[in-house]
Amino acid sequence: MRIYIDEAGNFVPPANGQSLFSLVLALVVPASIENDLFQEFLRLRDTWPNNAVEIKGSKLDEAQAAQLIELVSRYDVFVKFFAADAATHGDAVVGPFKERQADAITANLTAEHYPPIVAQLRGLADAIRRMPNQLFVQAFLVIDLVLKVIEESTLYYVQRMPEELRSIAWTIDRKDRTITEMEDTWSTIILPMSESHFAHHPLVCLQGADYSHFDARYGIDPNDEEMKRHIQWTREAYGIRDAERPPGLNAGLLLSEQREFADSASTLGLQLADMLATTLRRALNDRLRPAAWKDFGRLLIFDKSTPFLQLGPPDARSGRLSGAQIERVWKVLNTGNKPMLRKMKLPH
Repeated sequence: MRIYIDEAGNFVPPANGQSLFSLVLALVVPASIENDLFQEFLRLRDTWPNNAVEIKGSKLDEAQAAQLIELVSRYDVFVKFFAADAATHGDAVVGPFKERQADAITANLTAEHYPPIVAQLRGLADAIRRMPNQLFVQAFLVIDLVLKVIEESTLYYVQRMPEELRSIAWTIDRKDRTITEMEDTWSTIILPMSESHFAHHPLVCLQGADYSHFDARYGIDPNDEEMKRHIQWTREAYGIRDAERPPGLNAGLLLSEQREFADSASTLGLQLADMLATTLRRALNDRLRPAAWKDFGRLLIFDKSTPFLQLGPPDARSGRLSGAQIERVWKVLNTGNKPMLRKMKLPH
């Protein structure tokens, strides 16, 4: 399974205070159908007058955006996104929220904690405090995105293509950032926070489903002495007292073993993710007519929770959330969604 992650927008509050959404998006593609999808995409791209090696989503016209969504929706892939209104995430909101998040990481540390644990958690808290506010908002959304994608992709494909869960690869668009900058963000913020989440909240699994492929690669072997020490370290670090809790998921392996920060110019999966992310952002900001994205909901798995996040209370001095526009877009995005649970054939 291949997961392509891109963002649209820079998460910087607009000077005019008007609502302006930025988002992070993941395109999840089973490896077994990836080549077919990419070949169809290339054939479609060749029919467009602006058929360059890389076409940015901002350059698609309404017809091209609609064609792209229709093409991708033919395949058993899915999209997940989280969005935030940059106008409601000024420094007055993000600064205190960031500080609270950093404080919470070290709040329960005592003299009894093992020194390496103290150093690890204090390092994470310091890394959060040092992040520029717009980068913190983006990283916060990426963490939610990664967690939700793991949850939804395992639950969705274990019912349809369980063998896809034996190998999960992540490709992240690095934009104009260096590999080192991207690695630092993932290793110092995203990976520790994700590992903490799964330490407290084991992955939801479907009873009776075939997780053998997933467990063989990403499960934790309770007889592995090194892993036992890591589990004990993790439980102490995150204050988990339940000794009966099963070892669970090797989140570090899942998020690090096959992870690449790539340039979209040479990666078709990232080009698709960019086009879909930018199309969706243009829709949220009322810069693209509904005819272009009316079928976007066919790419989403049905989910009652909202993908529109607000970190802390909105800043009263900046930002007027475009509620009416979001309501219109969300209504369309909730149409034609993929069901999470596969319909089972009843015996005659």
